[in-house]
Amino acid sequence: MPTQWIESKRLTEFTWVQGQGGSQIAALIALIAIAHRTDDEGIARMTYDEIEHVTGMSRATVAAGLDVLESRGLLIREPAGQSTFKLADFKLTEGWAKLPAKGLYDKGVLSFAQHFGKRSKGELFALKLYLLFVSRRDRKLNLALLNYTSITEYTGLQRHQIRQGLSVLMLNGLVHVERLASWESNIGKANAYRLTHIDSYRHRGTTDVDQILAGGMIGEPPE
Repeated sequence: MPTQWIESKRLTEFTWVQGQGGSQIAALIALIAIAHRTDDEGIARMTYDEIEHVTGMSRATVAAGLDVLESRGLLIREPAGQSTFKLADFKLTEGWAKLPAKGLYDKGVLSFAQHFGKRSKGELFALKLYLLFVSRRDRKLNLALLNYTSITEYTGLQRHQIRQGLSVLMLNGLVHVERLASWESNIGKANAYRLTHIDSYRHRGTTDVDQILAGGMIGEPPE
């Protein structure tokens, strides 16, 4: 998935406005579903029926979500004919991150999306956090190291909203929150976020996290 837009703090554009929050949720769910189908040129071939089936959203909700993505320049419609979509700024050589895929599906549908009601602020907060963690996942550690200040800067979420979003992610088995010893002091602790269903062989039982952190600054300074 292209990450330049995430690193440019554009997740802050996805805000909850009464009567429009559902379209923001739909946009991010549709983006994940489409990203899973992209080829080496960033083009996905999916019909509306397929997006509806995979995400559990109605046609009207899918359309509203796609409109949001297109209006923000994150998605190009019909770049290669009918029922095709292209992720904007897609480059295989830079500015992309690995997105969990296979493990998110059950019988061909996105499991978490089936459980989302698409009407909850917490779901929007969760999706924003999830994509930020995707973008910031360190490949050596298989963890995203971010303090709350940085999360707020890149998502626009306040502390209570971050906690609400994390609860949704953990409830749906999308993220594990781990506490690490601070790499700045001998007494501090820092949160680390491990995405499920990606590089599962890299975990604290197989990776010496403390040694890697001691070797150089990775991630954000803990609070």
